[in-house]
Amino acid sequence: MPLYVDIHEPQDIIDLLKRRNLAIEVRHLQSGDYVFGNEVAIERKTISDLINSIYNRERTLWKQLETLKDTYPIPILLVEGTSDIPILNDRLLMGILTTVILSWKIQVILTYDKIETAMWIERLFLKYGVGKSGREPPVARIRANTPKEIKLAMLQQVDGIGPVIANRILEEIPEIFSQWGNDDIQQDNYKLSLERELRKIKGLHKESLELLLKVMCE
Repeated sequence: MPLYVDIHEPQDIIDLLKRRNLAIEVRHLQSGDYVFGNEVAIERKTISDLINSIYNRERTLWKQLETLKDTYPIPILLVEGTSDIPILNDRLLMGILTTVILSWKIQVILTYDKIETAMWIERLFLKYGVGKSGREPPVARIRANTPKEIKLAMLQQVDGIGPVIANRILEEIPEIFSQWGNDDIQQDNYKLSLERELRKIKGLHKESLELLLKVMCE
């Protein structure tokens, strides 16, 4: 079973894991940053990332943890680094982690730096992942309660499209789920128009663009 690593994770950590001769596969992951098959998922946050994800408009931490817990039987939150403002951030950090542990029932690991993070991931993978048959990460179970949330969840089912890109697509092409006409000419025009608009989306890779076009137009 390979250790799946999200494409947005630091190259430093990926290189450290590769030096340990682990079976690494870097790809876009819908949920989690480090995944062993379809059971264990680790969401990695630096302290600044953790705090920012609490105070941003979308309160992304709780959404990420919700998806992580709904998708994987063994979800883990790994918090990396030290606080720049010890008194303020330590109190805030303790409050966040208390909620994660007691309310969300998610295990927490604290690491000092990327080196210790890589050591923890290696140890967990060697303990649980090595020797088991290869299994693909499951499709993330994203809860959606509004039309916009449902559209975002649908877009994220395309490999290579995460929440950030999905939001960009919906903001730039709000009518993407509206088919214009049924005859061949109108369909061809729709496909050309949609492809032109998708090419303007920053960060949308060619493979994901082509797959999304097939989903929407075939």
